[in-house]
Amino acid sequence: MKAVGRTGRAVLSTYFGLLVVFLYAPLVVLVVFAFNAGNIPSLPIESFSTKWFSSAFSDTTLTSALLRSFLIAVVNGLAATLLGVMAAVSLARRRLALRGVVVTLILIPLVVPYIVLAVGMVVLLHELGIATSLVAVLAGHVVISLPYSVLVILPRLRTLDPSISEAALDLGASELRAFWFVTLPLMAPALFSSFLIAFTISFDEFAIASFLAPPGSPTYPVVLYSSSRTPALLPEVIAIGSIVIVLSLALVVLAEVARRTAERRIEARTEAPPLTAG
Repeated sequence: MKAVGRTGRAVLSTYFGLLVVFLYAPLVVLVVFAFNAGNIPSLPIESFSTKWFSSAFSDTTLTSALLRSFLIAVVNGLAATLLGVMAAVSLARRRLALRGVVVTLILIPLVVPYIVLAVGMVVLLHELGIATSLVAVLAGHVVISLPYSVLVILPRLRTLDPSISEAALDLGASELRAFWFVTLPLMAPALFSSFLIAFTISFDEFAIASFLAPPGSPTYPVVLYSSSRTPALLPEVIAIGSIVIVLSLALVVLAEVARRTAERRIEARTEAPPLTAG
């Protein structure tokens, strides 16, 4: 049995190591080639240089698309989280008419291919006489981000002790004030996670943006795809991509630290002994 256990651990360790290499080796290669002075990303590397970074930031098309995607992702994160809170509060109620239908409607974007949703939105906008725009892109991103927000926020809401908000109501607070000052702060880690997930989904999304973004205002993934097919622009794309990777890793680390800090503070507040009269 011990031999079988050691073999199983060895197999799992090997599998995990290969998985890590498969996931992160392309990122490391991309960062390394961002400093390649040559026009073609190939080995051996001629020399190291940072010229492609300055060239990339001089490309207004690339930088404008990057900023455009960032702003859309921020608004999408806020909107999806807000709607996720509203949906989670409704689903957490003991009595909700047509609960199964509501859950299905919220979660259905998880199983619908983005390309199908994009085509459907284009047809709908055309029938309504509405031109493609960045607002339409944002609306599509909110639709596909909402299920993830609900799946993150709802479990956190259900783990909260209802007696905490009930105590606030007994002390004279209205339902809105009890939710705003008691329930919402306890949901902070889930809200931050929801925002981060929705932000990432929007920033990386390609199919919906490629159909709904207006001419002359592409998002970063659309520009990235079109530029990667042009050899002359490939080094600039790699340089910007390496910056996005480093910032993404830093954001993930900071988010995890902030989440753990917030959870420790919440646990300390909820576990604090009640004050007693002397």
